[in-house]
Amino acid sequence: MLYARVATSAKKADVDMLLDYQLSPLSGEPGNRVLVPLGNRKVEGIIVQVVDSTEVEQVKPVEKILDDTCLASPMMELAHWVARRAGCSLAAVLFAMLPPRRKALPMGLKLVSPGEKLSVKQLAVVRLMSDGNVRTKAEITRQLGISASPVDALVSKGVLDKAPLIISADFPDWHLDEVEHLTARQKQVLADIAEASHDLSWPGKFLIQGVAGSGKTEIYIRLARQVVEKGGQVLVMVPEIALTAQLVARFRAAFGEKVAVLHSGLEDRVRSDYWRGVDRGEFPVVVGTRSAVFAPLKRLRLVLMDEEHEPAYKQEEAPRYHARDVALYRAERENALVLLGSATPSLETMYQARKGVYKLLTMPERIFRCQLETKLVDMREELQAGNRSVFSRELRNSIDQTLARGEQVILFLNRRGLAPTVLCRNCGFRYTCSHCSTGLTLHSSNLLRCHYCDRSVVLPSKCPRCNSPYLRKLGQGTQKLEEVLAEYYPGHTVLRLDSDSAGSAVARERLLQRFYRGEANILVGTQMIAKGLDFPNVTLVGVMLADLSLAMADFRAAERTFQLVAQAAGRAGRAEKQGRVVIQTYQPEHYSLRFAMQEDYQGFYNYEIAQRKQAMLPPYSNLARIVISSERQQNMERQTETILNELATLSGWEIIYSGPPPFEKLKGSYRWHVLLRQQQCGEDFSQLNAVRKTFKRTANARVVFDYNPVNLM
Repeated sequence: MLYARVATSAKKADVDMLLDYQLSPLSGEPGNRVLVPLGNRKVEGIIVQVVDSTEVEQVKPVEKILDDTCLASPMMELAHWVARRAGCSLAAVLFAMLPPRRKALPMGLKLVSPGEKLSVKQLAVVRLMSDGNVRTKAEITRQLGISASPVDALVSKGVLDKAPLIISADFPDWHLDEVEHLTARQKQVLADIAEASHDLSWPGKFLIQGVAGSGKTEIYIRLARQVVEKGGQVLVMVPEIALTAQLVARFRAAFGEKVAVLHSGLEDRVRSDYWRGVDRGEFPVVVGTRSAVFAPLKRLRLVLMDEEHEPAYKQEEAPRYHARDVALYRAERENALVLLGSATPSLETMYQARKGVYKLLTMPERIFRCQLETKLVDMREELQAGNRSVFSRELRNSIDQTLARGEQVILFLNRRGLAPTVLCRNCGFRYTCSHCSTGLTLHSSNLLRCHYCDRSVVLPSKCPRCNSPYLRKLGQGTQKLEEVLAEYYPGHTVLRLDSDSAGSAVARERLLQRFYRGEANILVGTQMIAKGLDFPNVTLVGVMLADLSLAMADFRAAERTFQLVAQAAGRAGRAEKQGRVVIQTYQPEHYSLRFAMQEDYQGFYNYEIAQRKQAMLPPYSNLARIVISSERQQNMERQTETILNELATLSGWEIIYSGPPPFEKLKGSYRWHVLLRQQQCGEDFSQLNAVRKTFKRTANARVVFDYNPVNLM
């Protein structure tokens, strides 16, 4: 008789221990997804271990083996480590490691009739679907920020009908030029890596701090080719799906079809097929986002992490792992070389490099060495001069000149929608979300939408408090910027890239390709256009509100601002044409913007690291964040008091903040967070893990532990 030790789904039952089930006569192995009874329910689980005995007297049988996925012992060991490091259940990690289950061909919806007597939200759906594309209900509701009710109503009216989703793993050709000759600096970097590492293996750990356009990608490809020629496998990581398009194209130019892609934007069947192909050893190269760090590479010899500073590498939901930490752990155990790359490395990584943990390699010059002119514009002076436009005179003139030369423009604004808030000029009423401590953003079709819980309401014609018609739209987002540009430049095509305009990975790649091919002159977007992309004909980049991120209640606000502005500026002048960057701000004196304008990473690092040392913040300490939430404030307060009593007994940890987070209410729940600091060397979360296991998710309150948090909001 064989028994399976099963980790049950953390989403359906918060069980932090393994449960024994009778496996025979079924045949299963570690990594198999199974259906098991739990109480009076049946839940999904994953087999962790198969044993021939159990101490449980009445063992229930495994109901069903759901698929044939399996995990080799190194991956199972990795799962246990991540669970300890991320402060979560083993089940949460295992479900993140495995691919989606292959299901039947999915169906979506398409527009078949214009319809009559439609509501405002129904009209918004019809306008979205008028492009002829097939979308799932989830895509429609996410893009428009509405509930499913208007979509269901259109289906019942016959306006929308079911249609099969087009599933394709094809990646269009970007026609990128192959690099034949390396610069002297690129050759030196490769030589330094070869000299400092033994046969490109662990403990080789490198950090390339190279300005945008310095040729880091070609370093990645040359190293990968050396590894693949010796029979090894390569993991290439990027922080966001939008950045995979060009990187996949470059690696496919070098390795053909032997490049697998793993990210959440792929259709489930495609992602599952890639995962299984990687598991069978069919792909020597894997390109992916954060979750690709769990790719079942059995001959992993090289890990490449581009834009290593990006917060997107940290998972914000369970399991709350950082992909960089997991990659380093895997590399050490699988004898792989690690190369991190960024124009603006995180302070923690650069601090480690200066201590000798990483070998630091610098690439301070662009390949083409073209001149990059940068201008910092004080928008307060623009206002005093009578210019109330979102465009400074400097930026407007630069756009005019750039378009006249037949070149392209990128405008970066890290704010979606038409307007960030709507205010009544009579009584001061401001539209806020009833479920979150945040304002509602105005989008198209007069929809006010919350960017945190996705609830939306139609903007009325009069103030709900005083019945005044004087409602004013304050500020501008990317959608409004797109409209203004279309009005200013009617003879030019303007594209907008944000999560509203292009919700799927396919839509984003199509839009970026259109811009790459020159089908549009101006690209407007949020942070997803500000990094990692290469458009040779872009000679002007405008940063609309450079100080927007400085308002964040986070000790990393200055670092994030410096990184975003420096990365956005790096999109200009990447070929032989001279580039120009215009940075608009209301805080031109802020050091993060001054250093970004000069592309002075070392200057910023030296200034900021001194601030961190004085405040004893990372990298001079470890942080842990505990968030307590409940739909009833009384339950949240009661649970908080219990946790604070438990934390008072810990040694080596001090509470540096206990109070409401910046968003005191989120998705209908009241929140409280506790921030702890550990000043000793190394990272030891064992005490916090012991506390964590005493607090289970209940109907009254939820407790979340986040170790080394990246997001404090």
